[in-house]
Amino acid sequence: MSAEEQAKTEVAPDEEPKAASPTPIFGASSTFGGTGFGGFAAGGGGFAAKAAAGEGGEGGDAAAAEGGEEEDGAGEEECKAEFKPIVQLDEVEVSTGEEEEEALFDAKCKLYRYDNDAGEWKERGVGQGRILQHKENKKIRFLMRQDKTLKIRGNHIIMPGTKVQEHGGSDKAMVWSCVDFADESQRMELFCIRFASPERAQQFQAAYHEAGKKMEALIGTPGFAEESEDKKAVDELAGEVEAKATVEDKAE
Repeated sequence: MSAEEQAKTEVAPDEEPKAASPTPIFGASSTFGGTGFGGFAAGGGGFAAKAAAGEGGEGGDAAAAEGGEEEDGAGEEECKAEFKPIVQLDEVEVSTGEEEEEALFDAKCKLYRYDNDAGEWKERGVGQGRILQHKENKKIRFLMRQDKTLKIRGNHIIMPGTKVQEHGGSDKAMVWSCVDFADESQRMELFCIRFASPERAQQFQAAYHEAGKKMEALIGTPGFAEESEDKKAVDELAGEVEAKATVEDKAE
């Protein structure tokens, strides 16, 4: 062996063979320094320090962009423009005719009328069913308006002798016949009113009958309240309807 080859193979006695360094999991070891995260140290001059200082690279660009956005946002002002309507409408007081009346009964309900041609109940609307007494002439009427639209769905003077009976298919509903004026023309109707509870229905029945007694003392018993052919026909129809339960009642 030559002297040159021998020199290459000899190892200094105070030096130990170095073990192969393991491959870093997240890339080259030079990326993170000795401990693996030295590059992010607060006091180091690595990526974190440069990003905080806004120096170069993507971090610096991002910091500059954020700073620009904040400045732009601070410069924006709230729009204070006011727009006036083209047509100015004055408030108009509308008289409903109920200002001079006192409510003897008031509750949310659903009102039906019986359609003789179709042979079935048809819904009139959902709203407040009320029994109102005029403060001066003391006359009492039933009034029901549709929710939101306030369209009149039931409107008639409570006549003495009118019977309000429990519907055969539901204890939450009551039926009665009357001459209604909701459509601005007198028309014989068979109504069914439905409430959220049986207690409300009974309260309506009692209030209606009490109103009938007050009206009898006020105007007496009118001639058409006697047993006429029309009244008999209506009462017979009411009896037949009471014996039938509506589809809604059956579902419950």
